[in-house]
Amino acid sequence: MSVKRLKSVAGIMIPDSKIAIEATELLLEHGTEFIYNHSLRVFVFSALNGKRLKANYDAELLYVSSVFHDLGLTPHYSSPDLRFEVDGANAARDFLKSHGLPKEQLQLVWDTIALHTTIGVAEHKEPEVALMYAGVGLDVMGEGYEHLSE
Repeated sequence: MSVKRLKSVAGIMIPDSKIAIEATELLLEHGTEFIYNHSLRVFVFSALNGKRLKANYDAELLYVSSVFHDLGLTPHYSSPDLRFEVDGANAARDFLKSHGLPKEQLQLVWDTIALHTTIGVAEHKEPEVALMYAGVGLDVMGEGYEHLSE
């Protein structure tokens, strides 16, 4: 799939670390153009909310979470018995584990992805979890649209 790779959107820098680039490559290989564009918007909306709220969060982990959050919908990562959120969270955990990230970061990314559709819970967790939950809500349903500038 051919997509335009951006360095920044709306003043938000797109992480370009080795891990971020490899995660993006997996998304481009196994996802669709629709999922890629949605995932990028989710990251940007999440980061814009983080900026507006002056939240302290890890941009690289938020980006990787955004990239993997819907990969459980793809044939490569989908399992026959788990929710797509869990499939995506498991895939992200395995990916980050192979890069030697500590347990705490693996768990944070797992929670961020697994809870991205869980109303009433995600918004009370760590900043990455809450921000991505809000970013997905903004992209899918327009929740919080009034907080975006032109």
